[in-house]
Amino acid sequence: MRKTLLAVAASLFAGSASAADFDEIKARGTLRVAVAALSPFVIKAEDGTLSGFEIDSTKALGEKLGLDIEYVEKPFCDLAEAVLSGEADIIASGYSNMPERRRLLDFSLPYHDTEYFLVMSRAKAKEGKTLRGMNRRDISIGFQHGGVSGMVANGEFPGSDLKGYSSFTQILEALAAGDVDGAVLFEPYLDMAKELDGVKHVIPHEFALTRTIEAFATDQDSAALHEALNEWVIEKDLAGYWDELEEKWFSDTYAIASAPPPYACPAATPVQ
Repeated sequence: MRKTLLAVAASLFAGSASAADFDEIKARGTLRVAVAALSPFVIKAEDGTLSGFEIDSTKALGEKLGLDIEYVEKPFCDLAEAVLSGEADIIASGYSNMPERRRLLDFSLPYHDTEYFLVMSRAKAKEGKTLRGMNRRDISIGFQHGGVSGMVANGEFPGSDLKGYSSFTQILEALAAGDVDGAVLFEPYLDMAKELDGVKHVIPHEFALTRTIEAFATDQDSAALHEALNEWVIEKDLAGYWDELEEKWFSDTYAIASAPPPYACPAATPVQ
């Protein structure tokens, strides 16, 4: 991903940009960042403290831009609306650059990539035998509302009994309780699912169901802010910063689940 990042930078910088949106942010002195609990990108402790990959990165971004950071906490499926409504300036929550989201939002250069797999109870994996064999009504598969896992689940397993949850924390709880047979997950949730007590879970396929790239998302009219984000992403990429963050947060030490969001998400994002 990082090799590709530098290769496409020139084309993304083409054209002029209006500084009005960024001037307003600088005059305010605060960059409002929409985040959702999604470890290890954003980890919310029981006392409400935020940490994680995106918290480190946005604090460093604030230092570079000379801005304070204000976190606007939302359920994952409400992140787009936070920017579109003007409540937040950017999204930083392991947010994937996808066609459905590019209809309404702009994305910076990518700084991370994620692979999604199906994790399944060993018994159901043996019963289904192949991925196609998992696509049936007597097999239940969990996914996160408003996220990539939901798009993958609906695309790959439309014939299964699909069950949506507001967070990966809730998905893990459902797996542990046997409420679902499997789920579409990414690391560190894959390892967490395989280590659950009780039901034994496995990954019944070799290759990822999909691979996404994560980036900062902004309003489509925020051209100057978008350019500043791209410049900073490249600067940090050349310094090896993104690799360092990944090594720090995507480890067993931080393979923990955040507290669930305060209310249930609707089924889709972004909103019109």
